Amino acid sequence: MAAYGAAASLKNTIQRILQSSRISLVSHSPQILQPVYDEMNRLQKVLLKLDDTSCSNIRTEVNALDERIKEAVWEFEDLLESHILPQILPQLESERDNLSFSVDLQGLQHHVDCLVEMVKMMEEEYIIEMENMAEEEGEPISSRIDFGGINSKMVGLSEEFQKARDNLLEDKDYSIIGMAGVGKSTLAKHIFEDPSIRSHFDFRAWVKVGRKCEPNELLRCILAQVDPNAYRRMLAQGDDHDVELVGLLKEKLHDKKCLIVLDDVWEVQAINRMTNCLEEENTLGGIQFLLTSRQNMTFQHRGIRMSLLNEEESKKLLGEKVFGEKVFSEDGFPLQLEELGEKIAKKCEGLPLMIVTVAELLSKADKTPEYWTEVAYKQHNSLFEDAYNQVSEVFFPSYDYLAQHLKMLFLYMGSFPPYIDQSPLAINNLSRVEGFLELNFENSFEHFLERLSKRYHLVLDTENLWYLNRRCCVHSCWQHLCKVEASRIKFLHVLRGCDDVIKDKRRLCAHYNNLFCFKQVYDSIKSDCASTAHSLLCHDPYLPYPIPIQAMGFKLLRVLSALPVRFYHIPIEILKLVYLRYLALSCNGELPPSISNLFHLQFLIINPHMKIKKRGVQSYMPVQIWDMQELEHLEIWGKDLPTPNNTDDATLNKLITLHGVSANSCTREVLKRIPNLTHLGINVELKPYDDEDETNPLSCLGYISQLQNLEELEYWVIYTETKYECNTIPLSMFPSSLKVLWLSGLGGYPWNYMNDIGSLLPNLEILTLTDYAFRGPEWDITPGSFLKLIELRIEDIDLVRWRPQRGSFPMLRRLGMSHCYKLQQLDWPYDHSWIEIIDLRECNPLAVACANELKDKFSIVLFVESSF
Repeated sequence: MAAYGAAASLKNTIQRILQSSRISLVSHSPQILQPVYDEMNRLQKVLLKLDDTSCSNIRTEVNALDERIKEAVWEFEDLLESHILPQILPQLESERDNLSFSVDLQGLQHHVDCLVEMVKMMEEEYIIEMENMAEEEGEPISSRIDFGGINSKMVGLSEEFQKARDNLLEDKDYSIIGMAGVGKSTLAKHIFEDPSIRSHFDFRAWVKVGRKCEPNELLRCILAQVDPNAYRRMLAQGDDHDVELVGLLKEKLHDKKCLIVLDDVWEVQAINRMTNCLEEENTLGGIQFLLTSRQNMTFQHRGIRMSLLNEEESKKLLGEKVFGEKVFSEDGFPLQLEELGEKIAKKCEGLPLMIVTVAELLSKADKTPEYWTEVAYKQHNSLFEDAYNQVSEVFFPSYDYLAQHLKMLFLYMGSFPPYIDQSPLAINNLSRVEGFLELNFENSFEHFLERLSKRYHLVLDTENLWYLNRRCCVHSCWQHLCKVEASRIKFLHVLRGCDDVIKDKRRLCAHYNNLFCFKQVYDSIKSDCASTAHSLLCHDPYLPYPIPIQAMGFKLLRVLSALPVRFYHIPIEILKLVYLRYLALSCNGELPPSISNLFHLQFLIINPHMKIKKRGVQSYMPVQIWDMQELEHLEIWGKDLPTPNNTDDATLNKLITLHGVSANSCTREVLKRIPNLTHLGINVELKPYDDEDETNPLSCLGYISQLQNLEELEYWVIYTETKYECNTIPLSMFPSSLKVLWLSGLGGYPWNYMNDIGSLLPNLEILTLTDYAFRGPEWDITPGSFLKLIELRIEDIDLVRWRPQRGSFPMLRRLGMSHCYKLQQLDWPYDHSWIEIIDLRECNPLAVACANELKDKFSIVLFVESSF
């Protein structure tokens, strides 16, 4: 479970030590670590073999051994870093210019030999345990074919029901897939019992497959339903081999139509063997399969991915389960519980299993406003905790049989607050520096997230809400399971109160940052886990008061994500955390030169507590920033990169993202030293009319074109009413390599200037224009413009008519417009019929009416939010 991620982390740590330009290993130190690295590679190959075993195997003993391996690897990794730290810190504190630190690893030789020997022994034991895993007992046929009947009406799912039924009536196989508890079996039962299905098929068979079910057993389950007499004779004679079973089924189903529902399929191999056998023998009749599964199966040719219920459907299901269908249909919620019922239903996030579980618990409790208020608004109330625990029993097998390389990433997603969508990019950045993921071209973070979402249905993507800038989330039921399991294996612990047991937890996360202010929490962290904790994640809403994070005694932190925490200055204790790879906090103080002590740092993000600037004073980062060779992401709002000395050949070759700087960071001398930049965000505050400085702050923007790898450019302008003319922004600031462009607040530029910009960007895929980026009532887009553009977003602009000409936007799929109050018309050429989504938020009703016409004409998905 966690051993694979622990091995990946140790390999990552060893690589950083061996390859660091700032660490000089003495004598034979490099050779000392190589056996450990090689052994971790072998260990991972052994652990991956578990993924090839059956879901019917009981993994209790293997998982216990995995725990022991993980503990051994973590212990050595902590020992390694603790051995190096006291060698580096004195050199940092010396007065000499420390660009390289001398480190001796020879004292670790004995520990290396012990670890390698121990891991080899545990690998052998792991293989033996894996080969001798017991199989869970299969269910008796009577249980597998017990349909269970339909106990209530189906809430929602009418469209899914129609699609599935129509396909089966057209003699097409169909699959229903989705996360556990989403209602797959419920939908299948209603289809199975539908009158049109009953009349269309001569025979119907229901089989609960589960994690253990052999092809022979599936065939017996089917025969027991389509020909009970033949099944009983077969059992009496003891003749139930595959050939005999297929022969009996062939005889019974000859020239007949039969629907076979295979519910809760985990492995496709047995299903394929059984279905291929039946379909070959049944050439004159017709067998259709309806399959339900938690995973995408190669079996399926067509099907649906089940979605969660919307808020109205959730409320209806909750009410019917608490008060009964008849009572609720007539009376609804009692008036005093109406709003609270909506809130409780919303907290279930549309998952039918969770709604039904909560409803069952509510129906046994007091139906008073006081109790329902506690359930609705208290974050950790006992009723929801009980419901989460019950649902987790259903969910856990999906996690237990998850691929090894995905488990730690999935558990890590439990660190984020519930009910809030997260940025995949932020999760990628954090998980990558944590070290438990091994990413490469074939196994990218996007690939991992895609598998969790599309194959395993554990991560919910919100791609339909693309206008909100692509988010993803984990359902709160899954988050509960992730938090419990991550804490149990000491991988990560989310702080909930002063009495939390945090002994030896690898990572700490806080959703309530004020917990750090309690002495009991502070002392517990300092004594129980600070010396070995690798991460501190603060996800709480912004706290404007300092808390003593720096004084808790952390030594080996890799990640300090504390943007919601205010610092008056960057504490010296943080500048001694030399293993930091990710540092994010809020601070108005200056960035000290000693920031370069953090020579492993890859991500440096500092937001100001308040945006206060002195007139005539430009703020810069210290020149030592150029010594931080590992930097990949630099985001310090309101501070610019300094220009190194002409004799200095300093470059940041790994820097790919630079955000929060002004045009002063776009000089020729600065940009040539960050040649591999792919993402650039510029925040320009133009000076008002009464400023006496005649220097044009935008004069250096033309040098951006020398960034040949630049793919994403964000350009934000504040105070657009200035003395500078529109032509001061050169077209040369837009390199042809751009794929994503965001322009905001440019002010007086006419729309034809956007056309000129677009003509220079043949690779542009996403364009966002906000806050009067351009002005004028009409945007006429000339033919041949924006040939690769996929998404267009426009917000807070005085546009009246949007007029793409025939031949423009040939690849446009998604159009979003927000707060465009004057917008009246969307002129649409007929060659744009392939657009998929139009998203209008707070726009003129005339524009909404126009979009509705386009929706009917071109079958476009239309999202509308309006207070008009």
